[in-house]
Amino acid sequence: MPTETLLALVCPEFALADYEQIQLWRREHDAEQADQLLPHITLVGPVRGWSPGEFAREVEARLLGIKPFEIMLDHAVSHRDDGSGEVMEWLVPGPGREALVALQDRLYSGTLAAERPAGPAPVPHITIGRDSDAAASQARMRELNKAELCIRCLASAVQIVRRKGEGVKLVERVPLGRER
Repeated sequence: MPTETLLALVCPEFALADYEQIQLWRREHDAEQADQLLPHITLVGPVRGWSPGEFAREVEARLLGIKPFEIMLDHAVSHRDDGSGEVMEWLVPGPGREALVALQDRLYSGTLAAERPAGPAPVPHITIGRDSDAAASQARMRELNKAELCIRCLASAVQIVRRKGEGVKLVERVPLGRER
């Protein structure tokens, strides 16, 4: 039986042309994920052993008072994933990065603290591809950076999703800016 995991994601709001370009890159270099999930930045997860309602309540409580904020994806990088050995291709924010890290820290400050992975905090990013060929991946990322990458977007909500096997289901969308 497939294991169920839960995640808290920021699925930024993009201008249509930027969204379409990101999805084009994802479909060319990470087709399976492009069709399962919107472009996103993972804040928490995947975690196991939580009911969707319990997880959603904890995330909602931690998000109270957090206002929407802008993000600018302005750098593309290749990163070898130690677990899979694949080379991951990421869009990384400059402006907005600190707000994403603070949001992640806040989510992990409550009862989710035990779920925080050991080691340094991950770099906030949107995955746009994966490859087994490091040189090809690095060349693609160099080309994106030469084009003076500058994608502005807005973090206006956190989406709580459940993954079970190959399936992904939205559990709840929690808007930022709520006071109660």
